Amino acid sequence: EQDYVDGLVNIFTKDRAAGDEFETAIRKPLSIILASPGFLYLNEPANEGQRRTLTDRELAVRLAYFLWSAPPDEQLLTLADKNQLHEPAVLRQQVNRLLADSRSDEFVSGFLHQWLDMERLDFFQFDTTLYREFDDATRTASRREVYESFAYLMRHPSEGQIGKLLNSDYVIINGLLASYYGIKGVTGDEFRRVSLPKNSTRGGLLGMAAIHAMGSDGIESSPVERGAWVLRHLLNDPPPPAPPNVPQLSRLAVQALTTREKLAAHVEEAQCASCHRKIDPIGFGLENFDPIGKWRELEHTVKGSAKRKVKTGAGHKIDPSGAFHKGPAFADYFAMRELIADREEDFAEGFTEHLIEYALGRPAGFTDQDLVNEILAAARSEDFKVSAFIQALVN
Repeated sequence: EQDYVDGLVNIFTKDRAAGDEFETAIRKPLSIILASPGFLYLNEPANEGQRRTLTDRELAVRLAYFLWSAPPDEQLLTLADKNQLHEPAVLRQQVNRLLADSRSDEFVSGFLHQWLDMERLDFFQFDTTLYREFDDATRTASRREVYESFAYLMRHPSEGQIGKLLNSDYVIINGLLASYYGIKGVTGDEFRRVSLPKNSTRGGLLGMAAIHAMGSDGIESSPVERGAWVLRHLLNDPPPPAPPNVPQLSRLAVQALTTREKLAAHVEEAQCASCHRKIDPIGFGLENFDPIGKWRELEHTVKGSAKRKVKTGAGHKIDPSGAFHKGPAFADYFAMRELIADREEDFAEGFTEHLIEYALGRPAGFTDQDLVNEILAAARSEDFKVSAFIQALVN
């Protein structure tokens, strides 16, 4: 390493001696650093003929980039130099330290963005004539709600059960979101835990505005997007990709149909029906949330020009009832949420697979099933606490 640094300094010194300004002379050595494999990748030589245990230095680097998205700090490097980091008690203590540090917010935002497909929140510009409340500040706060809710579970010593993401009797919100959700007594920008009354529509991912906004196109809600998202991220039962040449729902826009009627016409196509019978009932169960995640009892048809759209008519009463494919029926959103919350094991398995992908930087495959089972068993013994999944994977 010293030879590498000396070489870079020599390049810089030579160019300075030739008369280059500092800003010019630093360009070449800096470019070499930024383009070097050791900067771009985890520096773990792979020319060995067989599997081996990570060195403590390699472990420190992996751990820091996993939980901080940054290089290891002095404490990690000191433990690595003493060859103590790999010891189970030391490693567990360091994971706890890294998670408690605010720098692990980088893990929360990076992992959840990837796991929950949060980029969809920025896919659409919401029509301001229809949804003026969902401005940039609300969109930002709704994204933070998802991150802060996970961070709360990750750091809480006793309330960290991952099932709280499926249903909970509290929310992690600030004053803006409290006003948006109609929750009184919360002011200020700080996100905090707020208890909910019984049978609240909020609590868990399915009560969050960001999740429902991602299941829309900026104008109307999409039961298909919402149902597929639930299958993919909450029930660990992802539907296959849509086949090519599927007729679009937009062809039915000229008719005054409810969302259910549009999708009923859509699934008359044979190639659509097999997947939609799994997806659509879940999406219909979420239809009481409008495109920006506010609760509604009526669905309005949206008409108008590209520049100005309006909700027309008295509205159709929403029917959220349905049944899971080859599974139990539900009368409304609340009953469906309970059924989803009962599938904590499925949720935990999907979460584990995504955690493996994020931590190791590669897709999880069938060869990882033993690892998945090992992590699930360890987390189950700690009541599926979020931190238990992370500890088990690090070990």
